[in-house]
Amino acid sequence: MSQMTLCIIIFVVTLFGFAFGSSYISITTMSLISMMVMVVTGCLDTTTALSGFSNTSTILMASMFIVAAGLNRTQMVNKVSAYICRISKGSFTKVLAGYVILTCILAQFIPSAIVAFSIVFPMAMGVCREMKVSPSKMMFSLGITAIGTVITLPFSSAISEMARIQGFLEAYDYTQYNMGILDITWAKFPVMLVILLLAIFVIPRFAPDIPMEKIEASGGGSTQQAKPLDPVREVIGYLTFVLVLLGLIFSSQIGLATWQVAMIGALVIVATRVLNKQEAINSMNLSMVLLYVGALGMGNALSATGAADLIGDKLSVVILGLNNNYLAGLLFFLVPFILTQFMLNLGIYSIFVPLYIMICKSMGANPIGPIMLCMIAAMTAFFSPLATPAVPVMMGVGGYNQKQLFKMGWLPAVIITVVAVGWIMTIYPVF
Repeated sequence: MSQMTLCIIIFVVTLFGFAFGSSYISITTMSLISMMVMVVTGCLDTTTALSGFSNTSTILMASMFIVAAGLNRTQMVNKVSAYICRISKGSFTKVLAGYVILTCILAQFIPSAIVAFSIVFPMAMGVCREMKVSPSKMMFSLGITAIGTVITLPFSSAISEMARIQGFLEAYDYTQYNMGILDITWAKFPVMLVILLLAIFVIPRFAPDIPMEKIEASGGGSTQQAKPLDPVREVIGYLTFVLVLLGLIFSSQIGLATWQVAMIGALVIVATRVLNKQEAINSMNLSMVLLYVGALGMGNALSATGAADLIGDKLSVVILGLNNNYLAGLLFFLVPFILTQFMLNLGIYSIFVPLYIMICKSMGANPIGPIMLCMIAAMTAFFSPLATPAVPVMMGVGGYNQKQLFKMGWLPAVIITVVAVGWIMTIYPVF
């Protein structure tokens, strides 16, 4: 049996475990077991497996949890939550709309779904407590917004990504077609609008109603009402959060990586005793962090066995046999969309953009449309915790299991597919 076959078998068994075994064994434990089985069977080398514990996204996740908990430790969250409840006059839809729009705005300046989500969800949890509404009714909407709308409007993140794609085109000597500054916005804006509308008006109808107490008992939050901070630490909690947010937005200008900014903020929170040692450890959501580590290991194993390369080779043969823009666009979209549910979305995107450029070059076709479809497909990864770090966090604070993710996500997936393929293949046809 080849390692590719063995890896796929382990992966499929893990998915079934996520879907049907989470009531017996935590998905974090299953994720780490699967990673270790892949190591023992040779599908994943030891160095790559261990690298997940020091991965920049892992550090970023844990650090942002501490920074967010530091803000949550102040009275700001309670005050903001109470104010939002008052101005919304008890309307859950108005409250949700405000947080969805805030998440979308942050995602334009911070090219990281996990960071945007981690900034917003503590405040959203506070409002849920104030309104006595289950967080499970809100968290998937915020998560899909953070994941699906990131890098849409023509700000620094989108411009940087445009330059990166143009670099790929130049590297593969296919400059007959070039990326423009507004191409990403032009392609993704209708999808962003659709996601916002779905997040506010549709997804809550499919979301489960899990009691707050059950979510907090499973590690999604804390039920303890700690003693209020003194005025100095209260200000430190506010300032640290604001400075970390600014640092994340302007990380490239100040010369610090996002994980460095977040970790510095976390250290300030702990060193100044805004959170004590135990509070900091509890706030790190280690269950969610370790779930990501295991998922990252599985994703690396799937990549290392050559599954993506095999699919790419088969895809080019099929596309060459098509002579319809919309059918070709559907294929360009579906392959990375499906794969990115099971492998880290940045990895899928990094693999398929050069692949699509090479396929289009061999056909003499316009690569801009396929590249944009690949970007949208990779950035709408919300069906499994393997796809992007934001998903396991969303599962933790929302109390979701794998079946609930599918129930909430299938309709947005269908609508996003139709809108993305229909729109992009109209404005950037392949043939």
